[in-house]
Amino acid sequence: MKYRIFVCFLLVFLLAAGVSAIPPLPYEFYGNVSINETPAEAGMVIIAKVDKTEVGNITTTVAGTYGGPGTFDRRLVVNGAEEQIGEYITFWIGDKQAVQKVRLYAGESQKLDLTFISGKEGSVDASVTPSQSGTLADVPTEDEIPVATQTETKAPLFIAPLAAGLALFILGRRG
Repeated sequence: MKYRIFVCFLLVFLLAAGVSAIPPLPYEFYGNVSINETPAEAGMVIIAKVDKTEVGNITTTVAGTYGGPGTFDRRLVVNGAEEQIGEYITFWIGDKQAVQKVRLYAGESQKLDLTFISGKEGSVDASVTPSQSGTLADVPTEDEIPVATQTETKAPLFIAPLAAGLALFILGRRG
């Protein structure tokens, strides 16, 4: 009997521990693309990188554009890790880097025209502030949240497995 209660408590605790491992929402891009002031051909693969690690890619289907602004249009989806938020995303076609670079934010969608010109790689910071596009609610950053609120929001994740374990223990003793 005690063995079952211990196993149930352990399973509930392990399930709750996985809740904090939710990855951030992706950042999506679409727009025009040119190489040396000429529209890029269809079939070109645009790769997004953060610290030389690929975090997304898209293949152009129409000359001179990638992705689209429509709800169901394909976009260049960048899936960065939480620790990469705020770092620069660079864009590549083969070994050519785009002039534009953008800071990674979670859950944004941005029109970004990419130009590939030799000698100007990564020279233009095209970053927007989070939710500037108006597609998401204005969520305060960690600096704007009072310290007391930050600790209060983390407490339920710790209390939930304890409450579930206690409930299982009480119900197990009755049965």
